[in-house]
Amino acid sequence: MKSRIKISIVIIASLLLVNLSNVYAQKSVSLKYNLNEGDRYNFVTNVDLDMSFEAMGTTMTMESVMIIEMTSVVNMVENDEISQDLIFDRIAMNQKVMGMEINYDSDDSSTYNSGMGAKMGAEMNKIIGESIVMIMDNRGNIKNLDVSNVTSTDITNNITSGNTFVVYPEGKIKIGDSWETDIEPLEDSEMKMHVKYTLLKATRKQSTIGIEGVVLANVVEGQEINLEGTTEGKMIVDNKTGMLISSVIDLEMVMDIEQGGVKFPASMMSTSTTNVIEVE
Repeated sequence: MKSRIKISIVIIASLLLVNLSNVYAQKSVSLKYNLNEGDRYNFVTNVDLDMSFEAMGTTMTMESVMIIEMTSVVNMVENDEISQDLIFDRIAMNQKVMGMEINYDSDDSSTYNSGMGAKMGAEMNKIIGESIVMIMDNRGNIKNLDVSNVTSTDITNNITSGNTFVVYPEGKIKIGDSWETDIEPLEDSEMKMHVKYTLLKATRKQSTIGIEGVVLANVVEGQEINLEGTTEGKMIVDNKTGMLISSVIDLEMVMDIEQGGVKFPASMMSTSTTNVIEVE
């Protein structure tokens, strides 16, 4: 009898928890960035990328694994605007192409002082310790972006693509609601992105947001390139601060790279996983 009573209590408690979760899930939430001067966050992004391209009738492949570690420091909060420095702490890469393997890790000088990693290290080392100054409103719309200290357009495009900082809508949203936005490209980049967000789940502390996007570009870093791509994934954000907690984003692209009057068809698939923690 006692065991039946215990089982009944467990069942009732479980049902209550499920019902409470369902009740909360039906409530609406209002998401925006609530940050304070001096707030610090660590971003760690892992990118797994596969690329194939055709040249002179031969298909070549490239496999690349990259780690990007950054620190975000909020240096100004005024009215609805937030200014923060995004500092590059570490970049590591393992790249395999045409039977060659290149390793680079900014924390390991042996990977870039000699061999094939030296050329990559010469460029990547310029980024370490440098920062991007980003000003956005409390909804995540970028107002100004100073990338003069960073020469890598690929890395800065990742930050401004809507995959790191969600662009939130005005007002409250409920489960199933979607909103769309055009991500403004950098001044020297022709890459454009249209993003659709959907609120998939909400608990008391965090929300899960689905993301779908379309990427287009005709010119990248002065080089003619016909690029089309799609991106999709999920992002978990903190309800109180609006900051990203974690995300998994898949990207697929096809492009024609023109060099010396010859076009080389190429395709790319990547998965980016980002985890963010607040630094006390």
